Amino acid sequence: MVYDPLCNPSAAERMVCCVLVTRQHVLSGSGDDMKQLRHDLNYGISAALLVAATAAILTGIVAHLWDLNDFVYHTYAGYAMTGLSLAHVWLNWSRMVAYARFRLAGRAQHRAPATSVGLAPPALSEAVAGDRRLITQARPLAVATPTSLWRMIISRRGFLSLAAGGLGGFLAGRGLRQQPVIPQGSDLGVVYHQWSKPGVIDVLGTVANWGQQPPLYKEYPQARQVALPTPGDQGGLLTEEAMRRRRSTRDYSGQPMTLPELSRILFLMGGRNNERWGHQLRTAPSSGALYPIEVYPVVHRVAGLQPGLYHYGVKEHTLAELRVGDLRETVVRQGLMQQFLGEASVVLFLTVIFQRMRFKYQDRTYRYGLIEAGHLGQNIYLAATSLGLGACAVGAFMDDEINALLGVDGKTEAAIYMLAVGKVKE
Repeated sequence: MVYDPLCNPSAAERMVCCVLVTRQHVLSGSGDDMKQLRHDLNYGISAALLVAATAAILTGIVAHLWDLNDFVYHTYAGYAMTGLSLAHVWLNWSRMVAYARFRLAGRAQHRAPATSVGLAPPALSEAVAGDRRLITQARPLAVATPTSLWRMIISRRGFLSLAAGGLGGFLAGRGLRQQPVIPQGSDLGVVYHQWSKPGVIDVLGTVANWGQQPPLYKEYPQARQVALPTPGDQGGLLTEEAMRRRRSTRDYSGQPMTLPELSRILFLMGGRNNERWGHQLRTAPSSGALYPIEVYPVVHRVAGLQPGLYHYGVKEHTLAELRVGDLRETVVRQGLMQQFLGEASVVLFLTVIFQRMRFKYQDRTYRYGLIEAGHLGQNIYLAATSLGLGACAVGAFMDDEINALLGVDGKTEAAIYMLAVGKVKE
């Protein structure tokens, strides 16, 4: 039998091979440390990127559902996610380039065959592997120490577990609605204000529990439509001067308004004036551009218009004729016998359609509805003052009777405000 040293390495040859391997390991020790540090940094950035992405998603949902156009936490989360993404790409750039080259070259194998030039023969490789196994088996069993426990905690899995638990606890603490403290003897307004404070977790109920969005415009297709004059530039006071002169006027001359004056007041109150991102914008602000307020003019004295009840169609700037007749006594009686409501040229009734905002803003819908009625009310004041007319807002009226007059049920749509407008008595 012929002796082949490559197939049957002696003990000395195996010793030489082990020495060479050990020397190579010592020389590459510093490189391995840097490689390990790079791996740790890569895993840490990946975990931080996951946390930042989760924060960006959650804050994005909150910003969208609550219409927070300048939500600073969402901005910070986006900046953090961008920076971490760039760092992650930088650490893995060589791998990305290598993978791209591999895919472009169309290679199907990931490593060269074991018989490639420069590699040790199979027998020698097995011998070296055997010596390594002997060295490994000779090592003492690992014992749990504070250092090993700390390494386990800061490992990728431990870090992700701690981060997920911390984030969950933070959201639970900040997001769950706390039991409100209601002062003794509080009225329903105070109780509602306390109970309508939002929590982060409440956004989940927006999709699940609060219904669908109704149409943005209320229309009466069967009613006779009265086209209003185009509200052109008819002069008037500057905004600052109109604000200085604004007063609540209860003394009216009984003279009729003109139809162009009524048209201009309705347009400046809440007419369509622009379009942006698919939303029809108006002269008054609205949460989420949802515009829950409807306007019903009760005409007493307007030249060219029959007395009666109308609905203002914002979409086409028209009036829908709902009821013809003298309603002065009815309005005065339902306005708690305030006589100027019958002396004004027109009384504008404002209602709120709750579901237009409820599907998105939930318990805060009533707050926003009242706020938007205030926006329209102030616009009416300023428009009337600019035209030399008087206006007076009224919040005291018989709700059920007014709702019946307007033809609304008081539940899905309800009257919340009324404003008298007319010629001022000299």
